Amino acid sequence: MSDLVQFAAEIRAGRAVLGWSQTELARRTAVTQRAIHCIEQNVVRPRKQTEERIIEAFAKAGLQFEPLSNGGFKMTVPVKVIVKRHPAGRAK
Repeated sequence: MSDLVQFAAEIRAGRAVLGWSQTELARRTAVTQRAIHCIEQNVVRPRKQTEERIIEAFAKAGLQFEPLSNGGFKMTVPVKVIVKRHPAGRAK
């Protein structure tokens, strides 16, 4: 898997877990929604600063991404993110 394809997959996965639209991620990173869309579709290579802003936005939200030796990635999602997103699933 190329770095660009993997980064695009990480963005889509991170947005899905957090319930963020492309517009919300764009707002949090000070880039356009169109730029997020193009990065996710592998139409453009993100600038280094844009890539760093996206990674930082997910880190601030509590997500961590790690590359795997097989070419995939692992996303770590803290329990607080899951509970915040799905409060009905809280343990009693």
